[in-house]
Amino acid sequence: MSINMERVAELTEIESKRLNERTKGSGDMYNRARNSLSGGVASSYQLREPWPIYLERGQGPKVWDVDGNEMWDFHNGFGSMLQGHAHPVIGEAIQERYGKGTHFAAPTEDALAVAENLSSRWGLPKWRYTNSGSESTMDAIRIARAYTGRDTVMKIFGSYHGHHDTVMVSIGVEYDKIGDRDNLASLPYGGGIPDATVQMTVPVPFNDAEAMERRIIRLTDEGRKPACVIMEPAMMNLGVVLPEPGYLEQVREITRRHGVVLIFDEVKTGLCIGPGGATQRFGVTPDLVTMAKALGGGLPSGAIGGTEEVMSVVEDHTVFQVGTYNGNPW
Repeated sequence: MSINMERVAELTEIESKRLNERTKGSGDMYNRARNSLSGGVASSYQLREPWPIYLERGQGPKVWDVDGNEMWDFHNGFGSMLQGHAHPVIGEAIQERYGKGTHFAAPTEDALAVAENLSSRWGLPKWRYTNSGSESTMDAIRIARAYTGRDTVMKIFGSYHGHHDTVMVSIGVEYDKIGDRDNLASLPYGGGIPDATVQMTVPVPFNDAEAMERRIIRLTDEGRKPACVIMEPAMMNLGVVLPEPGYLEQVREITRRHGVVLIFDEVKTGLCIGPGGATQRFGVTPDLVTMAKALGGGLPSGAIGGTEEVMSVVEDHTVFQVGTYNGNPW
């Protein structure tokens, strides 16, 4: 069945007009916000034409905007709010913790309890904490580079792994610049990213293990063998693109054979598609896994899990994996 794109455009215009009529308060707030917030928002991903929708509160599966519109929340804070908004059990835990102090920048038993739980779920023995998905992927790549002594990073074309320079590469689609499957281009995602960093990040297609291996071999011959492959086990930045049967197993075998660290970015899938995330769901264990979003239950949080071998560079202080709020008990 073909899709009538003209009809789609017509319906989109009709619904957009309806939404704009109902959100005039957001329009007023946008005009106010532009005086103090760059672009009127706290993150570029919150932008919308002609104005963003400013939310006031949430309860369970619903949110209310500043105009009082009640909406079902299918966005869920980019997938962070698996449990819904203002969950009473989480609220009680936060209130109890507040009375004991919320920040020490020192070890607590809370951090140990969560690490033990994550270790049992993911089958990876060693854990460290961060405060966001971007920090998790950034630190995981640093760990992989230190462990292998190599600089090049391989990623999946189109995947998003946070906003640090190394992975802000080949995310947005520029059809005239992509290149072919065996030689996908390294393209910066926006300005301010050094070209030297862009060229150290090499994209490959999803669900094509053979293309990945061919690129690894070529990079090795060029003297820039990858330190790691960082990938979402299921692509979540382009809708949901599942791995084809056997693909992740092939990637695991290829990376292990070539001595390349395999990082599963489970910032979006972790705790959302199963107790042990995509690692448990698909039955393939990486060398490192990165988490955030749903892990925090509505508060900023992130984590990195890894094998004893790869995480040894953290244990022996080769890598300084640090953060003032890492493992914060709140």
